[in-house]
Amino acid sequence: MRGAAAVASVVLVTTGLALPAAAADGPVEAGIVVPKVEGMLADFIAGADVSSVIALEQSGVVFRDAAGQPADLFAVLADAGLTDVRVRVWNDPFDAAGNGYGGGDTDVARAVEIGQRATAAGLGVLVDFHYSDFWADPAKQHAPKAWEGYTAQQTADAVAEFTGSALADFIAAGVDVRMVQIGNETNGAVAGLTGWDGMAQVFAAGSAAVRSALPDAKVVVHFTNPETAGRYAGYARELADRGVDYDVFASSYYPFWHGSLGNLTTVLRDVADTYGTQVMVAETSWAHTLEDGDGHGNVIDLPSEATAYPVSVQGQATALRDVIQAVVDVGDAGIGVFYWEPAWLPVGPPSEVERNRELWETFGSGWATSAAGEYDPDDAGQWYGGSAWDNQALFAFDGTPLESLQTFRYARTGATAPRAVSAVEQPVLTRPAGDPIALPATVAITYNDGSVEQEAVTWSDAADWITGPGVYRVSGVTAGGHATVATITVQAVNHLRNPGFEDPDLSMWQRSGPLTLRAADDPRSGTASAHFYAADAFGFTLAQTVTGLPAGDYTASGALQGDGEGDGGVTLSLSSSGGDAAETPFALSGWRVWSEPRTGVVTIAEGDTLTVTVRGDLPGGAWGTLDDLVLAAAAEPGADTAALDDAVARAAAVDRTVATPESLAGLDAALAIAGVVRGAAAPTAAQVADALALVEAALAALEAGGEVPPAVLAPVELTVAEGAEIALPATVRRTAWNGVVDEVPVTWSEAVEWITGPGAYTVPGTADGAPAVARITVTEREWVVDGGFEGDGSAWTVTGGGAAITDTADAANGRRAVDFWNDAAYGFEVTQRIDGVTAGTYGLSATAQGDGEAPGDTLEVTAATASGAHAAALPLEGWQAFATGTTAPFTVSEGEVLTVGVRAALSAGAWGTVDDLRLVRAGERTDTSALAADIAAARALDPAPYTAASSEALADALAVADVVVAARWPTPEAVSAARAGLADATSLLVRRDADPSTSAPAVGVLAHDNGWDTGLRDGDYSVRMNLWWGVNGSSFRLYENGVLVAVQPLVYGGIAPQTAAVPITGRRDGTYVYTGEIVNASGVTATRPVTVTVTDASPGTPVLRHDNGDRDGRYTVTADMWWGTNATAYRFFTDGVLVAEGVLEARTPWAQSARLNVVGAARGTHVHRVEFSNAAGVTSSRTLAVAVTR
Repeated sequence: MRGAAAVASVVLVTTGLALPAAAADGPVEAGIVVPKVEGMLADFIAGADVSSVIALEQSGVVFRDAAGQPADLFAVLADAGLTDVRVRVWNDPFDAAGNGYGGGDTDVARAVEIGQRATAAGLGVLVDFHYSDFWADPAKQHAPKAWEGYTAQQTADAVAEFTGSALADFIAAGVDVRMVQIGNETNGAVAGLTGWDGMAQVFAAGSAAVRSALPDAKVVVHFTNPETAGRYAGYARELADRGVDYDVFASSYYPFWHGSLGNLTTVLRDVADTYGTQVMVAETSWAHTLEDGDGHGNVIDLPSEATAYPVSVQGQATALRDVIQAVVDVGDAGIGVFYWEPAWLPVGPPSEVERNRELWETFGSGWATSAAGEYDPDDAGQWYGGSAWDNQALFAFDGTPLESLQTFRYARTGATAPRAVSAVEQPVLTRPAGDPIALPATVAITYNDGSVEQEAVTWSDAADWITGPGVYRVSGVTAGGHATVATITVQAVNHLRNPGFEDPDLSMWQRSGPLTLRAADDPRSGTASAHFYAADAFGFTLAQTVTGLPAGDYTASGALQGDGEGDGGVTLSLSSSGGDAAETPFALSGWRVWSEPRTGVVTIAEGDTLTVTVRGDLPGGAWGTLDDLVLAAAAEPGADTAALDDAVARAAAVDRTVATPESLAGLDAALAIAGVVRGAAAPTAAQVADALALVEAALAALEAGGEVPPAVLAPVELTVAEGAEIALPATVRRTAWNGVVDEVPVTWSEAVEWITGPGAYTVPGTADGAPAVARITVTEREWVVDGGFEGDGSAWTVTGGGAAITDTADAANGRRAVDFWNDAAYGFEVTQRIDGVTAGTYGLSATAQGDGEAPGDTLEVTAATASGAHAAALPLEGWQAFATGTTAPFTVSEGEVLTVGVRAALSAGAWGTVDDLRLVRAGERTDTSALAADIAAARALDPAPYTAASSEALADALAVADVVVAARWPTPEAVSAARAGLADATSLLVRRDADPSTSAPAVGVLAHDNGWDTGLRDGDYSVRMNLWWGVNGSSFRLYENGVLVAVQPLVYGGIAPQTAAVPITGRRDGTYVYTGEIVNASGVTATRPVTVTVTDASPGTPVLRHDNGDRDGRYTVTADMWWGTNATAYRFFTDGVLVAEGVLEARTPWAQSARLNVVGAARGTHVHRVEFSNAAGVTSSRTLAVAVTR
């Protein structure tokens, strides 16, 4: 099976598991009906491919047994009557960094692990070698990376070695390998080879390796598209003609795509009878729901894609049972059926799609990861994601087995169940524009016993709103109360004849090249297509000319699927006899991945003709089909439906359990009309306005029948460039329970002001008492304007000679650069002045190429601020030998102007270009781990015990901290400030039970003792709060110049006096303003400020004296500070050299002294000085000269 992706989904009925209740030798009573398959061999293989199982389990998927208990998947399969497991093997499904491609990441090691688990459960194993690093199917048979460029013989040798080595691992692990598949869906290619000679070499090499390693194992070849006449007979003949040794010819069969079961039986029987081989179905499936389980669209997700059986558990069982019957009908050569990926379940619900994406990417549990894009860019590179198969599993989304899993067991005995509806017909109609739309009066009701009855249906009046081309869905209810939906496609009038190649008359088409009309290959609709293929490079054309058209505007469109696109590709064009023309390309993106382009408008006059042409220019091996070509009048642009879409989305979000049934009926009627209007290709403004009014009125008329949920505030999403103003809206949108919206004023947290650079930020707010949120993304700014010189050059200043910003073939990127040359020695500068660069650390780079410089020449990229200049050499290593120079990291401070550029001093004849100047962040990001820990600790605090005001202060501090930690380049200052803010807010929390107060504290008075305690205005003093009388507080906060410096508890005493003294030490000279807050459980009261002026913080001035009266070399120098602010340390200097230091005891304002004992001083005059210091500063004495004469 190939990986694929799809889009929208709808919900249909599913059925849970009911265990059989009768003997195994006759029909059992069950929850589904399964007619017995007559003639089923005792050893008929009942298999399943579960290659994704380990990746799913790693992603958290839990498989369950019939009772809903966690269980081993393989045991569950064995209990359901399965006999074998198929496991795919990819050679190297990983990129160079070890990232898996997805789809289970099933390399040999993982496949062996799956095989071991299957063997332990008593199941046989079919090893499915894809001979590719990822999905192999008709659309792609890429060679493994390691085999890229191999010849056919080299590929065959590699296949033999790889197959033998891998099987040795299976054997060593004790895996019960019963069959080995040589290639997967190898229609026309295998292991990167095309052509039957090379393919047969691969098949033969693989087969020989199997025979050598496991003589008793069956060798399987695998193909698909049994619906194509003669395909399997041709494949079998090619194999026989080349003597390929194999045992089983296997087919994929998916009822969605592969024709009738009768045809399947016929083509398999023909191969078995003609060549004596066994046959089987290696892959099949059916959907039990159209619901999406994981947020990634499914391969089958529309009713129109699944019409062969009901989309239900019963339909799934019937489909599988019928495939088993078709293989059994071949005769004894029909040996089994494998269901493809019956356990590929969602890793999480659609509501958690972002988390699901992480799991798919990490564990490879989706059909492809982004890493696969390197190997398969056209398919996996475009559509990577989830399973795309969860609605075809034989398990419910929660891992519980559906009863359809029991189909293999029931097929042997038959199963009966009470008669019940298993499906209701969902009519699909296609009508040309202008034709009346007559919905059917009855629809088919299918029962689980296979019987079908017609039931009258009443359709919604919304059908009356269908007015022009579009795709419409109209709901209805049958007489028995069963819901149904009719899908009506109204097509613009197609002026082409036989546009889908369904009619035998093809005379209207002119064609050339290897193009087959009325082919049965892969039609988009109907049963026919135009198919193209050739082994060698080829071209084709297909055209039709239309006459008799009225004057006007026209477009052409069409559908194409296939693979192998070359440089030319396939194009669709529309041309008029008047000369007007338009053209658009098709995309060949893979099997059944339909490209449906539309040309631009071509205008014709009366009497002009129009010609639609499809032209291909393709490499050998390219293939595909065309279908459903259209030439139609250009549609008028439709009215804007954004407001209607929004109203419908709001209606879909309404909690229907709250509203009364009567009011919901009115909403549903309005939504049905809105759905029709939105389905129109070009709805009119009046239709949109009318439908919008109906939906809004129905929402407003909703009546609550239960508890009303709170309104929801829509988050604000804002993306701005670094340095731009962040302007948050003054209002936010509020949606009530009934979908009615209004705008309410919002107050945003001041944390937004802390956003200074790139990052993804969340800023809280409050709107009408409810929490609001703004998600702000600040993108990196390209500070250098026109750094690639692709503009007009006006952002740059060029000085000197020999250089110009100009067009050149030697630009590193684009078409312009700084181009330089001169026939004499020369120099130049190209500079740009940049204001407002966000403070931080940066590097500046540029790229150069050229030659001819001499020793001593310089060419540099330069960056300069007021703080300094920085440069890096740009080497000239030859013509178009581009080399990049990057400066060492440098810092740009807040408000600094940065000048960047290129500077050169070159010899005569030196030449080259400079391009791509880039200013990027550099250095290490500031560590925010401690801040993150602070945030976690603060957020873990339960706010309930604390007052609302103090809890809000902590919330504000958290908002700031969240912004800082979310910054891509936070500054150390911001991190420190955020941590301090959290610490302060945490320390200021006030418990609700801190005191029994009923009102805020009375007003206190601040005082200080500076100048009174010592007579000096030094840096050590006390600030005291006195509350003389009034309601007490339970704590006191003191702020110095607005910064919290202390929190002291107070003893609550009702209205008694309170006092608190805060010692202040080590303040330097200056002015300090103190404010206080008295706090109790009922509020906060601020004091008036008090100012303290410190003038004597530093020590008093010491005075030196000595005792060297005899002028010899031995004396004492004494330093005295007679009165003043004390020092805590001293340092003596003699002749400018530090000679002694020590500690002093501070007892301000009392005298202090220190002594220096001098011994052995040389003759001459020696100059002494002393410094007294404390925390506030240093005071120096005058110098003292001492003469030594002997």
